[in-house]
Amino acid sequence: MSFDASFFVALSFALVILGFLKLGLPGRVASMLDERADKIREELEQAQNLRDEAQALLKNYRQRVKKAEEESRSMIEQAKLDSEKMAEDAKVALQARLERKTRQAEDKIAQAEAQLSQEIRAVSAELAISAAGKLISENLTTETADKILNNSIQNVSSHLN
Repeated sequence: MSFDASFFVALSFALVILGFLKLGLPGRVASMLDERADKIREELEQAQNLRDEAQALLKNYRQRVKKAEEESRSMIEQAKLDSEKMAEDAKVALQARLERKTRQAEDKIAQAEAQLSQEIRAVSAELAISAAGKLISENLTTETADKILNNSIQNVSSHLN
């Protein structure tokens, strides 16, 4: 009987397999593979947890950014409203001040006109009295003076009765 090399290779392979089985190598390999699978599973769970935490942080960050943007928009809007109100208040105050100054100027002008009018009347009265006195002294005779006096007395008497 002649054995070729294939037979010896197959026999050697079978002996190696039996040796592995006898030593419990498949169980060890299986346990090593199970340990490795468990380790990979743990790493995947950790990675998933880290991913979830990162997403939660990102969501929180985006919410805070959105809130900060809304607050800044609100602050800008309030600042605009405040500045517009301040400008309007300043405008109203300036208008009131201008009106008050205008009234004061108009009052001063009216007072000056009244004073000037009184002075003109006083000067006119003085001139009229002076002119009348001059005319009377130049043209009044005793007869005319007596006649004017009698007429005045009659006028006063008629008004008293």
